[in-house]
Amino acid sequence: MTVLALDEARSLLLADVRPVDSEILPLAECGGRTLSADLVAARDQPPDPVSAMDGYAVRAQDAVAGATLELIGDAPAGAPFAGEVMPGTAVRIATGGVVPPGADRIVIQEVVESDGATIRIVEAPGPAEYVRAGGCDFLAGQLLARAGDLLTPARIGLAAAANLGTLPVRRRPKVAIFASGDELREPGSQLGPGIIVNSAAYAVAELVTAWGGTPVRHDILSDDHARCAEQVGVAGLDADIILPLGGASVGERDVLRPVLRGFGARMVFERIAVQPGKPCWHARFPDGRAALGLPGNPASAFVCAHLLLKPLILALLGRAHRDRLVAAALTRDMPEGADREVYWRARLRADDSGRLEVTPDERQDSSLQTPLASANALIRRLPNALPAAAGHLAEVLVIGEL
Repeated sequence: MTVLALDEARSLLLADVRPVDSEILPLAECGGRTLSADLVAARDQPPDPVSAMDGYAVRAQDAVAGATLELIGDAPAGAPFAGEVMPGTAVRIATGGVVPPGADRIVIQEVVESDGATIRIVEAPGPAEYVRAGGCDFLAGQLLARAGDLLTPARIGLAAAANLGTLPVRRRPKVAIFASGDELREPGSQLGPGIIVNSAAYAVAELVTAWGGTPVRHDILSDDHARCAEQVGVAGLDADIILPLGGASVGERDVLRPVLRGFGARMVFERIAVQPGKPCWHARFPDGRAALGLPGNPASAFVCAHLLLKPLILALLGRAHRDRLVAAALTRDMPEGADREVYWRARLRADDSGRLEVTPDERQDSSLQTPLASANALIRRLPNALPAAAGHLAEVLVIGEL
């Protein structure tokens, strides 16, 4: 059985993946979604020259210390002055108010005295004009974001400013999660000897949501082939990603792969040279739907979800995937590497000088959850890596907040 390097497995997993369908949603429902078409401004922003300060709109020639100007009107935000600023006149203006025709600068109110009919500029107003030109932020027809961009809060605000009430976005890929094993029970169950709580499915479901997908957790699958096939048939395989957890052991209990082959899936790879996570496998259905098998151990499933499931979901969303890799100084020694790529659970932080440092957790057993819960990074160790001393710069995959 061929064991593939991670890069090769990822390339096979993502080969020929096409983005999911697009849908049009109200702007208020688009946060965290992915654009399926370019975002183009429908208006200039601002549509007119506007004041950057509270003060008085005047002609630049009149903006001199000692000048007395006739006050001819007001220009609050949203109610432009209907006339024109002529020589020797001024218009009271608020921040965001449209600069009237004839005016080309704002004298801030702090250097002005007013009796309600006239103003007197008591100090030199300085060189700043305090006028925001029309279209200085963006122009109608301007590209604001590209298809495949994530709609962050700032981009939602940008779309609103561009007067776009709806946006074309990718639908959320559906991920069907099938935990497998007769020893598993759901959280809150009565537990007996040898029984294990199904925790990996819940953690992975949260990752799916965070990455833009819709997780659907199904009932725990049996280790019996006939019963497992019946359960899968009842649940259905209509998701964009079929995500089995566990059930890939060697021998009679290896039922999930044969069951999915019975539903038309073709095996693409069955092992990867990664620790934790060697039992990862991938199959493809004739219509292009992907099955990605992750290990049942919680830490293995969690790590391999970052390495394989995340790029698959992003590909379905039409988004580029780039591992968030940084260099950080080790705070303790690390042993020589294994014969495969290893990802150590670790804690990444910045010291008082801003230098990144990373502490590998000494507890790397893939069944342990406390090291996983405290980890915000994975130290990447290439096959047969030499021992690394404290202070050595390590390659680190960021998976959480610092």
